[in-house]
Amino acid sequence: MTRPHMPRHTEPDELDDLGQENSNDWQTTYMDTVTILLAFFVILASLANVDIITVVGTRNPETHQERDPAKEKRLFFPIEALNRQLKTALAPEIGDGLLTLDKKYYEIRLLFAGDGFFRSGEATLLPQGRSMVQRTIEQIAKLSPQDFKVDIEGHTDSAPIKTARFNDNWELSTARAANVLSYFLEGGISSKKLKASGYADTFPVAADRDSTGRYLPDIQDKNRRIVVRLYFDE
Repeated sequence: MTRPHMPRHTEPDELDDLGQENSNDWQTTYMDTVTILLAFFVILASLANVDIITVVGTRNPETHQERDPAKEKRLFFPIEALNRQLKTALAPEIGDGLLTLDKKYYEIRLLFAGDGFFRSGEATLLPQGRSMVQRTIEQIAKLSPQDFKVDIEGHTDSAPIKTARFNDNWELSTARAANVLSYFLEGGISSKKLKASGYADTFPVAADRDSTGRYLPDIQDKNRRIVVRLYFDE
């Protein structure tokens, strides 16, 4: 025997205005969807902000390479102009082989041959050396901006020395660099920009002795030199 179907009892507050049963399930689904979309847009906005900060703050938008503020500052250093000025001012010495200019992208190295600067075993500048240094300083003093550094390197030949003044080539090379530095100070170059370094015979231009151990005077003159390096401090 089949039991008659009995309608489910519905409370009055579950009926809508038409007396029909009212379900809130669609509202739950709608709120879940809105919440998910809101979370998605928050994450998307966060990712977009991180990418913008990365591009603007640390990368070049055209090359996508890391920015180097020090290198960007160097672009204002007039390397080409200074190189031309020095070539013009020191043309006689360059022509005579007493001076060589070695221009790099962010520095210039001036190599002064020893026979125009010092006698063997001595650190006192010769008149020709003083003239070259003073004209070099005049050109450097004209630079603008003045945000460069100067490293003055002293080098000797390989002949060992021991005199009343110098115990070895290390002391001699350092004294030579310091003496040249004093002319930069007199020329108005700030002491904060200057450094003197002595290297003895550790960085020769070429070997100054032949296979029998005999010294080669011409090569000794090249190794007995001063190098003035204009550069940017990292």
